[in-house]
Amino acid sequence: MSKYTQLLSEQAREKIEEYIDRQKIAPHTALPAERELAKILNFNRLTLRTALRQMRDEGAIYTIHGRGNFLSSPKYLEDSKSFISYTAGWESDGYQVHSKQISLKVMEATKRISDKLDLPLGTPVYELKRVRYLDGNALFLETAYLPIKYCEGLHNYRFENRSLYKTLETEYHIKLVRQNHVISVAALTREESAYLEAPEGTSAFFIRGVTYDDTGRAVEYCVSLNRADLYAITSCLVPE
Repeated sequence: MSKYTQLLSEQAREKIEEYIDRQKIAPHTALPAERELAKILNFNRLTLRTALRQMRDEGAIYTIHGRGNFLSSPKYLEDSKSFISYTAGWESDGYQVHSKQISLKVMEATKRISDKLDLPLGTPVYELKRVRYLDGNALFLETAYLPIKYCEGLHNYRFENRSLYKTLETEYHIKLVRQNHVISVAALTREESAYLEAPEGTSAFFIRGVTYDDTGRAVEYCVSLNRADLYAITSCLVPE
């Protein structure tokens, strides 16, 4: 795509977004047909189609075959600099939060898990797998690994509507203070998409993180798949 073509598509996108705002188009409402929208915004259909494709790729709109383009719901935004439990963080923003516990079992630490948690290979760890929901939307598929020696008896709790981090703090006196994340992009497999109630192949953020307590111990290694059509990460960078 030439710079000129890209500039035109960006201008078309701005016009589309302005039109959506002016018309107060609600989420999951159809946009005008391409021909009509091109006439309204005074853009040729090729330029408009490019702008719509970019918006579709980013999840701002979605297409239903034979029916047209529809406005997506606003994404859930999370500040990458914030360290706070899932439940406390999203509830403080006014969202309804709950989880579905898929499994909580004991396993031996694999090479990756032992490296992340600074444990000997084969050390017993808990594996907690959950689907996390916001306002009834399945958003995250999360698997957490925790050394049993730090939280023996964790299997006696159910983490449907119970905060894991709050439990570690109140029951095991573990104060979590820091997380390191590596974020990449993945496509949901058939099994993952079933858990997250999304089409197979849906784009997702693949987030691997290690959580540390106030003594510097690595207490949790967490792998999370977050639906990219519903969720976005924000960050504010300042010069040092």
